[in-house]
Amino acid sequence: MRKFLGAGIAAALLVTGGAVGAGTAVAAGDPTFAFEPVEDKVLMPGEGWTWLSPPGTWGENSGEPDGTYVYALSKKPLITGTTWSTAGGLPTGLKVDRADGCTLKAGQAGVYLCDLNGWGSPAPDVSATSTAANGLTAYYGLVYVPRGASIDAGIKEAQTAASQPIGTRRAHATITVKTKAHVAQNTITMTTPTLPAGGSVKHTVKLHAVDKGHLSMYLNAAPGYRSWDEGELKVTPDGIDAGGATGATCDHSLGEVGDFRCDITKPGDYTITYGLKAGATAPAWRIRNTATYEVYTFGTGNPEKTSDFSVSSSVPVIDRHRLVGRDAEGWLWDYRGTGKGYPLLNSPDPVGGTFDWNQYSALTRLGPVTVQSTGPGAVARDKSGVLWFYRMSGDGSVYQSRLRVGGGWNIYNSIVGGSDLTGDKKADLLARDTAGVLWLYPGTGTTTAPFGTRVRIGGGWSIYNSLVGGTDVTGDGKADLIARDAAGKQWLYAGTGVSTRPFGVRVQVGTGWQVYNSMVATGDLNSDRKADLVARDTTGVLWYYAGTGSATKPYAARVKVGGGWKTYNLLF
Repeated sequence: MRKFLGAGIAAALLVTGGAVGAGTAVAAGDPTFAFEPVEDKVLMPGEGWTWLSPPGTWGENSGEPDGTYVYALSKKPLITGTTWSTAGGLPTGLKVDRADGCTLKAGQAGVYLCDLNGWGSPAPDVSATSTAANGLTAYYGLVYVPRGASIDAGIKEAQTAASQPIGTRRAHATITVKTKAHVAQNTITMTTPTLPAGGSVKHTVKLHAVDKGHLSMYLNAAPGYRSWDEGELKVTPDGIDAGGATGATCDHSLGEVGDFRCDITKPGDYTITYGLKAGATAPAWRIRNTATYEVYTFGTGNPEKTSDFSVSSSVPVIDRHRLVGRDAEGWLWDYRGTGKGYPLLNSPDPVGGTFDWNQYSALTRLGPVTVQSTGPGAVARDKSGVLWFYRMSGDGSVYQSRLRVGGGWNIYNSIVGGSDLTGDKKADLLARDTAGVLWLYPGTGTTTAPFGTRVRIGGGWSIYNSLVGGTDVTGDGKADLIARDAAGKQWLYAGTGVSTRPFGVRVQVGTGWQVYNSMVATGDLNSDRKADLVARDTTGVLWYYAGTGSATKPYAARVKVGGGWKTYNLLF
């Protein structure tokens, strides 16, 4: 944070003592520069570090600060009479990792001179060793010395900073080590009842604090739910109260729910209540409150608690789905649906690091994949004929590590995800052999053996050069199959939900589809709760077909998404 003061405020600082007065090290030059107050630091042994720099600076807009920060690090409090030869420097267990832009003053242990030329904020970085004892404390003073003023006077002032009032150019604070076991004594319990649409609710967080710190509460989508767009949540904060406790000061963000925060200045037991209000049309979100008690300046040992609650509403949260493309180098690129007409898909993100996805001769999803990475997963066949199963991550990163299904899958020239074809709510797989026989592999719902024994559907399926499955095209809750023949006719095989006869009699639903070299049943991309389809033509243009839910005309007129999709040798 870097701020500027107007001329009037700068003058007021000089009058009121906001700038350090005569007799200090900063009497010369640059009278309006100041820094914001520094806080005491708390470190976890063996992890984390703290930068001693002030959190922000102020200055008149006539120029940038030009001077020196003087840091004095000490084993004892920085008061008048401190003997620096014995007090100077950090105690064993704390160390300076680096001090970029700073020099260690010769003959003055723990004194760092950091050149402040412009808006940089050079400072020593301090960490605690893994063996540092609980309660180990160091002290430091900070003084700003303008260019041309006495550095020696600034050093003395920093070495005795605790003897003088904290100002806008002088500060002192502590660095304390607290073990993870000690900090774990700070505990959080939460009560988060359901929030009714059109109503309000009070949630309670009880904090047992043995240390001072900051209670931070952040509300976001619970696992399995996508993030909401701006204005889509329709839930707003309705105040926060610490019950009149003198050691707690609380506030919250404005607008839709984001975060609540309480500064806890002394140990004790606190009951904090915050309110939420939901609009009458708020969707049925599941929301997670993650409460963290921030004792450490930096470190993973801060106590944390989560609690999920629901918005009780008849308005559903509509899932959004994604499209993945594989490029010539074997990278996967992930396009997330936006739920809007334009842009239909977000800009792509890479999937799977540098893993070579070109090792697979077949790759298909078992059903639509949501933007939050939920769904039935995907299968991939390598060039040796081994089939691999990829589970969904559920955390937005698409897929988990692969699991081996088995060998011998090179007998099939088409492998297609079918979603739930048997009515048991488990994703199934379709495979066509070189003789044109279509086989159904029923899903088991287990990761170690995801498919059961194959079931023959029937012969004659070689007349189709494209099979697209995995979505409910007709809107009856059963997974369907789209097939295209050599003449470009599109055929719908409506799902029955019966394992022995998964499809009804085919119905022609389109012509002219021979212009496409790739078709993918993506799921719902425009948030109308109907299954959509995308198709790429031979020039590399991607087209969007919005689902209608009609068995006789399953897709609306196509809409151009954009060109450049020739980059991918596979879309799924």
